[in-house]
Amino acid sequence: MRKRQVFIAAAIFSSRSLSLAFNSSPHNFQYQQFYHSRALSKMSYSPDFKNIGEEKTYIDKLALILLNSNNKQLVARSHGKSVFFTPGGKREPNETDEQALIRECKEELSVCLTSFSMNPVGIEFYGTFEAQAFGKAPGTMVRMTCFRVTPRDAEIELEKLVKASDEVEELNWIDSTFEREKLTITGIMILEDLKEKGLID
Repeated sequence: MRKRQVFIAAAIFSSRSLSLAFNSSPHNFQYQQFYHSRALSKMSYSPDFKNIGEEKTYIDKLALILLNSNNKQLVARSHGKSVFFTPGGKREPNETDEQALIRECKEELSVCLTSFSMNPVGIEFYGTFEAQAFGKAPGTMVRMTCFRVTPRDAEIELEKLVKASDEVEELNWIDSTFEREKLTITGIMILEDLKEKGLID
């Protein structure tokens, strides 16, 4: 079985990397400092990330990393929220990762990942990103397992098909210059990883 790479935000919480200050509202944070690709390339990897550091509470989520023909990443913003997130969500009982991702994309992006194209479409694992959960109490971590649609032609085809559902107020295609204050911590990590790998501009 192939080991899945895990990117852990805790490894870059230092004076040289990412520092967050939460204000009186749990739904807002102030982005203070972020050293991008070089810091991210040093993040920890472990096939058994459940036992890293002190015991924490984990929220497991799945997400779709979707890149358009201009090498920009799709992000979404919920009603009443100020930050964008990577489309996806939690698994329902007895769902596989693929089933959960397909359902969440139908609910948020109004598209079915398995039937939108006349050509064969695959869902490929990209990476797992772990960080403090946005808007949650300190020590509540989100573990986001990310996937991409393959082949690249199919991914580009989705560009014109995705649209915001009733659950989503806004969709946006972003590149590496996008304001970090408008992204969740995992969103920042994903964006920087895509830039490091040359997948976005």
